[in-house]
Amino acid sequence: MKGLWSRRNNTYHGKEFQHPTALHQQAKTDLAVYQEAITEDRAVKFNARAGVPKWKKPEVGSLKVNWDAAVNLEEGRIGIGVLIRDHDGLVMGSLRASRNLKGTPFFAEAYDLLLAAVFCKEIGLTHVCLEGDSKQVVDLLQNCARNWSLGGCLVEDAREILNSYAAWSVTHVYREANMASHLLANNALEATEDTYDLETCPSCIFPIVSKEML
Repeated sequence: MKGLWSRRNNTYHGKEFQHPTALHQQAKTDLAVYQEAITEDRAVKFNARAGVPKWKKPEVGSLKVNWDAAVNLEEGRIGIGVLIRDHDGLVMGSLRASRNLKGTPFFAEAYDLLLAAVFCKEIGLTHVCLEGDSKQVVDLLQNCARNWSLGGCLVEDAREILNSYAAWSVTHVYREANMASHLLANNALEATEDTYDLETCPSCIFPIVSKEML
């Protein structure tokens, strides 16, 4: 349509007449450019989606433990979420708990880590790969640095328990790769008692766990 209008204007203003064949060729060229632009735009969007961090299954024979904490500053309450999955993505165990505690997100995440370590030990795990989205807690646990804050002391307590395992590791992940335990923690904020589930997937995280198994 743009080509037809330009051709009409050129003719009207006495400019060189453009043959219909040339007009058709220009239209084909414009269409090709447009289609290429659309393809590139879709590729960019696809790559952006592909770049979003996702939860990954552990190696065969390993168990992955994700933990996260939710904080309600107004009510002085924290929610605890711990999720254990195997190499198929199947839920081996989960913990939801809440505590009437006031503190920073760092303190809440450190407390959550401690409960995760205790929970895993109580159910007899000896080899675990831990993942959390608190870089401060993960860095402190990895580097063995001393931090004499309350949160730092909780991390040190968790380390002592983990060192009694045959093997353990910890990795920092982004929230998008830790969503299941994040949802558990938020669900736990409303809990009145601790909930332990073994080989059962809590209904509040069933959709995302099912998706991450694919």
